Amino acid sequence: MVHRKAGHTPKFIEDVKATLEAHRKWLLGLSGGAQADFSFADLSSLSLGKAELAKAKLTGATLAGADLVGADLSTATLVMADLSGADLRNANLMSADLRGVLLNGANLADANLAGADLRMSGAGSGGAPGRRSALVDAKLTRALMMGSKLENCDLTGAELIDADLTGADLSGAILVATDLSGVTLTDVKFKGAVMSGLHLDDKMVAQIVHLGAAPRTALPLLAVQLPQLLGQHKAWVESGGSAGKRLDLDMVDLSGADFSGRDLSGARIQRSNLEGAKFRKANLVMADLSYSVLAKADFGGSDLSGCVLRRVDLSGGSLKNAVLRMVPLSGDADRPWPTNLQYARLVGADLACAEVEGAIFSYADLTGARTSPALLAGADLRGTCLAKPGDP
Repeated sequence: MVHRKAGHTPKFIEDVKATLEAHRKWLLGLSGGAQADFSFADLSSLSLGKAELAKAKLTGATLAGADLVGADLSTATLVMADLSGADLRNANLMSADLRGVLLNGANLADANLAGADLRMSGAGSGGAPGRRSALVDAKLTRALMMGSKLENCDLTGAELIDADLTGADLSGAILVATDLSGVTLTDVKFKGAVMSGLHLDDKMVAQIVHLGAAPRTALPLLAVQLPQLLGQHKAWVESGGSAGKRLDLDMVDLSGADFSGRDLSGARIQRSNLEGAKFRKANLVMADLSYSVLAKADFGGSDLSGCVLRRVDLSGGSLKNAVLRMVPLSGDADRPWPTNLQYARLVGADLACAEVEGAIFSYADLTGARTSPALLAGADLRGTCLAKPGDP
């Protein structure tokens, strides 16, 4: 059933319905049938649950936020299509052409992607050169991806829990903070893949090593340039953005770096190795450290109000006496920005925060973590395994 959404006219919706009906007849070999061609069409936010779109042409189509639960998209052509935030649970994407597709935030739980082509589009494939297939934060739980071509795909923060990747090609893929728990990795190719902060057990680590890959890729060092970059960021903060330059780093090695007492408000240090880094009494208001490895990092006494720490690994780290307040957003006082530690790994961490207001800890792993009354009273702890206040 196709439902009208904002931005789509009633006539457009009727045209979509007519195209889907003609396509159904075409698949069945009935008279009046015609192959559906939605190439470059705007189908964003449409309700297309259980739609029959096998072999359909959807090149460059916009399906952002669309409801495609249970839809049949097998062998469909979706080259360079935008499926950001789309709901593709239980969808059939077997042998679909997904080269250069955008799947940021899409939900593909229980989807069948066996044989799907998710390679980066190249100059000779009709797509934009250099564009990666993005599955950032995509949910691929129990997805069937046997033989899938995932070269150079960005799987940052993706959930592939219990997925079957037998024979898949992940050469050059970005696997940062990716959850590979229970994944079948038989004959998977990892040549040139970037791996950091993965969710793996000892058995899977051994499997990856057996396949000739390292479960943790050495990220490029940045220590020589850091003082200069911090100076530029200080000027950026003090001038309100009119001078200097915002600190904006991605996939670098800053392990053991000392940021104590620094004003890092608004800084971005994503997908990086910050293991053992010191942030004592630092200002990290509205900073973004998402997907980074922060094992044993020390945030004691720091201001983490509005800081994004989504899917970080802060195992053995410390938030002792840290402040995690909501930050009012300019022009939207009714929707303040909370500190976000959703899906973070906080195993054995010291979470005896001094002040917590509306912080998001949902689905974080707090196994063995030390909590505080402030944390328990002021945080969203849905889906977490809680320790008792004061427990080591």
